[in-house]
Amino acid sequence: MKFTIQNKARSLTKAEAILVFARLKNNKVDFDEFFSRLSKDQQGVVKSASIKAGEGKTFRFEKNPVLVHVVVEKIYNEKNLSLVIRKFTALLKRERLESALIYIDDLEKDNLSSEKATEVIIKNAILAHYDFSQEFKAKPKEGWPLVKEITLLTHHEAGLLTNIIKEAEIVANAVNACRTLCNYPPSHLSPDSLAEAAKTASKNISNLTVKVFDEKKLKAEGMNGILAVGSGSINPPRLVIMEYKGGKDGQKPLALVGKGITFDSGGINTKPAEYMGDMHMDMSGGASVIYAIEAIAKLKLPVNVIGFIPAAENMPGGKSFRMHDIITAYGGKTIEVGHTDAEGRVVLADAIEYAKTKKPALVVTIATLTGAVVVALGQRFSGLFVKDNLKLRLALEKIGQDSGDLVWPLPLTKENENEVKGNLADFTNTHKNNSRYGGASSAAGFLSNFAGTQPFVHIDMAPRMVAMPDEESLPKGAVGFGVAYFVELAKQWPALQETL
Repeated sequence: MKFTIQNKARSLTKAEAILVFARLKNNKVDFDEFFSRLSKDQQGVVKSASIKAGEGKTFRFEKNPVLVHVVVEKIYNEKNLSLVIRKFTALLKRERLESALIYIDDLEKDNLSSEKATEVIIKNAILAHYDFSQEFKAKPKEGWPLVKEITLLTHHEAGLLTNIIKEAEIVANAVNACRTLCNYPPSHLSPDSLAEAAKTASKNISNLTVKVFDEKKLKAEGMNGILAVGSGSINPPRLVIMEYKGGKDGQKPLALVGKGITFDSGGINTKPAEYMGDMHMDMSGGASVIYAIEAIAKLKLPVNVIGFIPAAENMPGGKSFRMHDIITAYGGKTIEVGHTDAEGRVVLADAIEYAKTKKPALVVTIATLTGAVVVALGQRFSGLFVKDNLKLRLALEKIGQDSGDLVWPLPLTKENENEVKGNLADFTNTHKNNSRYGGASSAAGFLSNFAGTQPFVHIDMAPRMVAMPDEESLPKGAVGFGVAYFVELAKQWPALQETL
């Protein structure tokens, strides 16, 4: 999809569709400047139609083949503009239209600058245009629907918005790449191919390197948590390390640790079938780290970032780890296995301990870690766990709002850390009393024990792994949560460090 900026409106016949913004004021619909370019007859048809606030209506006229889509809101903001663009893009695909015009200056009436409007339009058009089903379905005779060009009409100079377009494209395309990796079925994604995806993402990008620990290196390093979880699979585990050096020499890095379980059967404690269907996406945290770092590097942000993705398949088998096994994690702490379907925290323990050896300013883990967080929050927010640092927590909540990847704070206390103290080992990967309450917080407490005194944040993204049915006009499948969040975190990193 190509995006262009034009200061002067071209003939409406040069595009196949136009988007008209209208506002509901005093129970009357007030149309934007672009509306005046329609003929009087066409304006009359549109005005006579009943369009309620929050709705859109599509018009076609005999003497003018251009599709006109009119949307009505009381006021335009980032959220409802995002939905408008997603629905408009879906409409273009359904109608098999290849080009459209959007007049953006009118949005400034609502204090939505042309710069912000451009960013929102680009990102959401790309996200809504995404279609993973093309990966495996036979191509139809008429070809896949493809929107080739969207032109933004404005009085601003094109150069002013060019960089915004480039940045929005980088972030949105990274989100879509993350969605694709998460959507791949387990027949096409193993720990090794996850590592290859990280290598591919880093190709030809300056200051970005990738290192992969195979099973021999994992054993030599003593990363027995990752090895244990992957022991039942014919596909051996990996640890992927991505490092971007965009900051000054000696600047402490930001460490991002993403869970990379490429398929989670539950292991010996096998999941019920109804909970196993999406478990090829249990590597979503790892995928978000891969493509966030790719985007951060492409944007040349002035920050040092290291990503750690412990990748494994959790499968039952003759060599699988078992309940009550005791594992010595990297760094020497021991873990008693209370349940093999609490495997994510076990691989993350190794990765957190290894990340600490790089002396980061902050470690952030992201994982589809618990079902408990979905019960607590539903499917619109990911869980945010910050211990004893209100300033940092508030800053991270704002990053969620700024990026569109929303997070909501949940408790992480000393009591949560104590809930996973072991009887026979230092820790157990389930609640020591087998309590079924507060599971998301006790899981965060487990990870916090391995972080120790290291500044640490945990994001449980299980609620945002898969798009809800008909969710805000996004295609089905993976959401790509975390990519935009970490890009925004990297942008705000200088200010964020002051909260640590």
